[in-house]
Amino acid sequence: MVYRLSCFIIFLMLVGCAQTDLSLQDKLIQQVHNNALHHGIPSQAVLISNNGNIQFNYALDTSQQKKDIKLNEHSMFPIFSVSKLFANVLVYQLVEQEQIKLSDRIGEYVKLPSHWQHIPINALLNHTSGLPEYFVVSDQEVVAPSNQDVLIEKLGAQQPIFELNTQIQYTQTNYMLLKALLESLTGQPYESLVKTRIFSPLKMSNTAFHVDDLTKGVVRSYLSNGGDSLKPNGYVFPRYSSAHTGAYSTAYDLNLFLSGLMEGKLINKALLVDFWRPQKLKNGITNYFALGWDTDEVGRWSTAGHDGGTLVRVSVLYQENTDDYMTYIYLTNGNLDGIWSSRLINSLQQHTLPDFYSRAVAWVSYNVL
Repeated sequence: MVYRLSCFIIFLMLVGCAQTDLSLQDKLIQQVHNNALHHGIPSQAVLISNNGNIQFNYALDTSQQKKDIKLNEHSMFPIFSVSKLFANVLVYQLVEQEQIKLSDRIGEYVKLPSHWQHIPINALLNHTSGLPEYFVVSDQEVVAPSNQDVLIEKLGAQQPIFELNTQIQYTQTNYMLLKALLESLTGQPYESLVKTRIFSPLKMSNTAFHVDDLTKGVVRSYLSNGGDSLKPNGYVFPRYSSAHTGAYSTAYDLNLFLSGLMEGKLINKALLVDFWRPQKLKNGITNYFALGWDTDEVGRWSTAGHDGGTLVRVSVLYQENTDDYMTYIYLTNGNLDGIWSSRLINSLQQHTLPDFYSRAVAWVSYNVL
């Protein structure tokens, strides 16, 4: 792998010498257009910031939707599982306020069937709890319990799908229990908590949980990997699932969220970076989730972020000094070939990361891996 990367770096150096002298802005605009063409993406909104200052902001609509609606950084997209990041931050705030410890058992705060009470809060965030999924998909429809109480009651008849902290299983049930935890400790409905503790302080005025709460239209969503044609996304989760999906937001608002987080407006910065340190399974393997965030490295930069429905992704890049950070927001509403959201972020990073080595790693991740 080292040899291959070295070859690619040499190749990039040669190609770089032959490139036309495009400005960085032009390269990024060209990249977004190339992504639309090569991957069959109908609508995109992209934003990059450096230490909170927006460096690139672009939206592209190649669909046949109404042309009187102009796509921009304030256009609202469904963000799917990126919604989980709001729940993560609310849990972190409770830890900072010393109301809970991440090692506490969920059964101390939420009434659960006896065989689920021992699960620590950090296992829910890390997706290592062994909890089964609470819903099934039948005939392209989500079939789920009628409400949150019924969901928890039905868990009584379910057994663990693996031993605690021995595997990683991305399960929405984890976030249903985190939602119950937050509501139990604060005495407030989950969505109210998010609005008062995150949306309002950061002035995220174009972010909401339900279509009927929105003040303007939402970009229409299609499924990933449509094949020959785009296929409408008809999956609808119950209203009570807002801790793991269901939010709508904009590139601008999501940058406010990530930048506010990195600037200590929601929790202490040192505590945040500590939460993002690698988590280990019982066998010593490193979990790619760090207390609810998808973590990785791109060259010399650490990353923390999350995917949403394979269509959208937000990511923070930082070094040991968290005063120096970059945010990447990439929102799409569908594609034809199943392009993974992290590769779309890499397509931007290959042009924008400050050091050559990190740009080369991003280039390999987008073009080769």
